[in-house]
Amino acid sequence: MQTAAEELLALGVDGLQLTPGNAPTEGFLEGLSRRGVPVRTHHGFDARALRAQVWSPLAECLVSSDSVHPPRDVDAASPHWHARVDSGDFHDMTLETMYPGYALGTGEALQRAMDLGLRLAVDVSHLHLQRAAERLPDSVWRRLQDYPHIDEVHVSANLGDRDAHLPLTPDTFGLAWARERLGAGVPVILECYLHRLSHDERRTQLDLLRGSP
Repeated sequence: MQTAAEELLALGVDGLQLTPGNAPTEGFLEGLSRRGVPVRTHHGFDARALRAQVWSPLAECLVSSDSVHPPRDVDAASPHWHARVDSGDFHDMTLETMYPGYALGTGEALQRAMDLGLRLAVDVSHLHLQRAAERLPDSVWRRLQDYPHIDEVHVSANLGDRDAHLPLTPDTFGLAWARERLGAGVPVILECYLHRLSHDERRTQLDLLRGSP
């Protein structure tokens, strides 16, 4: 965790999203706090392990991350999760927009989430997958862009076939809107796989996100 954090902080980033998958470092969170590094925790992040279970079989959220993925359609939690959403639960957490195969993975599901006033983390790469699968009508995308309960935005690119976390390009779907959200003070998180890029390529990604010339 510490090695990955230091490489990203060296780029002059405004903060870090802490996600599952890195081997733990003793005192990691405490060290970031002492340095005043802003962080947002995501999904199954655990400072003491590679990842944590997010949903119990009865759709109880088992983590306290700033944002979480809803369950997959095949997960045991799925029917209970949908029932609890319809009963008015989960308004105290930020749920990420997903792609087909997950809850919040279609335009219809996003329409329902907005009708219920759920707080969302909008992942524009996931929305691109919904569009490629013809599951996201333009009307829902337009409504989502003006939705008032967006707590954060995630950006990366893909080819429409899988969530590949590819580097941004100037014409990446949703990038212009993400810049607008960034300018409005919404946390915008660059989720392309930076570990595969050189230092200069990483800097270019940040420039693209910030709209730098």
